[in-house]
Amino acid sequence: MGKEKAFVLEIFKKIALFSDLEPKALEELCNLFFEKNFKEGEVIFKDESIGDSMMIIASGEVRVSQTPDPDTEETLIILKEGDFFGEMAVLEELPRTATAIAHTDVTILEINRMYFLRFIEIDNRSGVKILLKLAKNISSRLRETDNKLKAFTSLTRWI
Repeated sequence: MGKEKAFVLEIFKKIALFSDLEPKALEELCNLFFEKNFKEGEVIFKDESIGDSMMIIASGEVRVSQTPDPDTEETLIILKEGDFFGEMAVLEELPRTATAIAHTDVTILEINRMYFLRFIEIDNRSGVKILLKLAKNISSRLRETDNKLKAFTSLTRWI
């Protein structure tokens, strides 16, 4: 295994999404990701753009926002090393729901939908483990959004 792939494998071992995978499956999955670098402030992808990949942060931070315009931008979350984002794009062919911006200089590891789905098809056992963790993560984010919406709705009653 090359130096770069060894680096990726070490990152993957720390990510909860892949924590239940066997070492061989984890190594095979690592080979499907590609490294990309972005400078601070650079847009990784825009809201409403068609996505076909999921990303994992190898180093740096990513800001997920509603609007890329600095004057009106509303930051939803700042993601750090080991966090993943864009996962909905590997599950469905719909536009992105937010804009991702390099909050600092950032290195991401990216997998496209075709490679992701092929991995799941070939290694069903690992695929089910990953999909269950993705579902739990999406569910958690949905619950958080639901709680924020409830709080907002409650607050607007007093305005």
